[in-house]
Amino acid sequence: MIDTAILIGPRLKLARKNARLSQKELAALCGIGQSHISAMERNARAPSIEMLASLADALSVTSHWLLGGDSCATLGDTETGRAHILADSKAAPGLESLAGDLAMCAVLNIQPTEWQALRSLTTPHPITKEGYVAMLLVLRGHRLT
Repeated sequence: MIDTAILIGPRLKLARKNARLSQKELAALCGIGQSHISAMERNARAPSIEMLASLADALSVTSHWLLGGDSCATLGDTETGRAHILADSKAAPGLESLAGDLAMCAVLNIQPTEWQALRSLTTPHPITKEGYVAMLLVLRGHRLT
């Protein structure tokens, strides 16, 4: 049997840092204590299935990736989220700025398909963070009609 804690610790820490969250902030998002996050990152404790799903959701990654799954299969070009945009050195600066604004992302509740749509935009001139927010609102308005 594979010890999943060994696989989860480094990935959990990487995803948390890419999401620019402290252990305390991630713990609050998941409804647990900071020491629990610390123990999981040190491989001293493995998360329950429910906690794994909560961590993945909070970090915009998949449970499969946290468990050591291949990032190419799990985090392919069509699947994006805050953490993935922040980790992508080729991400547009305006989109990276939006992904790095945790408070704005929380208010906007940007869904994976919306991150994908924003990431796919190509323009002759760079789009600012505010421009990406405007595009998101346009996309949402278009879906409603």
